[in-house]
Formats: sequence, structure tokens, C-alpha cells
Amino acid sequence: MDNLEKVERLREKADVSYEEAKKALDECDGDLLDAMVYLEKQGKVKKEGKSSYSTQYEEPEDFHRKTEEKEHTGGTKDTLNRFFAWCGRMIQKGNATMFKVERNEKNMIRIPVTVFVILLVFLFEIVIPLMIIGLFLDCRYSFEGVGEVHVDVNKAMDRAADAADSIKSDFTDK
Repeated sequence: MDNLEKVERLREKADVSYEEAKKALDECDGDLLDAMVYLEKQGKVKKEGKSSYSTQYEEPEDFHRKTEEKEHTGGTKDTLNRFFAWCGRMIQKGNATMFKVERNEKNMIRIPVTVFVILLVFLFEIVIPLMIIGLFLDCRYSFEGVGEVHVDVNKAMDRAADAADSIKSDFTDK
């Protein structure tokens, strides 16, 4: 490779002028890599998206984002990560939403929905009969929360309480 080709190549790689490239090559006895390192040490190499030679490792700005994108490409690990992320979001929503038991417009119990669901799962045979008995003892059940709470659930709970009241009144009237 002749001198002109080396100057041209160094100029392209380092993005410097012909004069700077020739001077760097002269200082480094015509060695292209040494000239690149020489220019880099002088701070003359422009790093605006251009590729360059360096003896130091610099992590690209978007390195972590690209690594995370590669991790989310699919497979069992990705599916498990998404499942556990979903579980975490559901637990957060459950902790922010409350299950309330009221009797005669007074709060009797107010617990997070997460706790209520755990009670339902492990003590189903106890919780459901207690809730049914509570309906006949004028208890009202509702959900309230910080975020979006579907009112349809509360309406269904109110209808169940009203049905229990009408059954109770049918027995007491006769």
C-alpha cells in the first residue's frame, strides 16, 4: 500500500484532513494502526457514529438496551419472565384494591384483595359460608381501589345482598 492510499484510508477511518493524516503517518513511520492510535490520543478522531480503532474499550450507549432486547426474543425463559412480571402486576393491583365488608353502613372489615384471594384459595370452605351468612346478617360486600375498579362486581354484590334481604323478609313475614 503506497503513502497516498494510507493517507486516504486514515482520513476515512479517523475523519481527519489530509494534512493531519499525513502528519500522523509520518510520526508513526507509515504504520496505519499506530497513526490511528496517535490521532486518537490527540483527540482528533471524531466518534460521531464512525468506526474507529482503539486500544481502549468503550461500551456503546445502547449496549444494555440491545442486551435486554435479545433476552426478550422468546423461549421458556422469556415466557417465565413475562408470567412473573404479570403476577407482580396483579399482586400490586390486588394490594391497591380493597375488599370491604360493611354492616349498617359501618366498616367491619377492609382488607387488600390479595389477602382476600389467598383466604379464598386456602379457606374456601370457611370463607364462602361466612360470606353467605353475612348476607343474611345485613352485611354488604364491595371493592374499592386506587385504580380502576369495575363497578359491575359491586353491583353484583349488591344484588346478592338484596336477594338475601328479600329471602330474609319472606321468612320473617310468614
